[in-house]
Amino acid sequence: ELVQLECQRWASKGVNIKYEVRDNRNGYKAGALKEGMKHSYVKQCDFVAIFDADFQPEPDFLWRTVPFMEQKFKPQGFGHLTYSQ
Repeated sequence: ELVQLECQRWASKGVNIKYEVRDNRNGYKAGALKEGMKHSYVKQCDFVAIFDADFQPEPDFLWRTVPFMEQKFKPQGFGHLTYSQ
């Protein structure tokens, strides 16, 4: 209930925030993410941030994160190195 009230408070200030609760646990966390991404309001967003109820992001999380998502990334190569002891 506290999370719902906080979301309502931010929404009343014009923040595009939604509070959703499922009536089942089909698919568990992956099912919840899949269900959430089906909503029409999600399709209007360039970015979607989804947090677990116990996650407390820093206040500037989106300000620091979104610029990285807006960049045109170049493919990177990754490999593994095994060092002898």
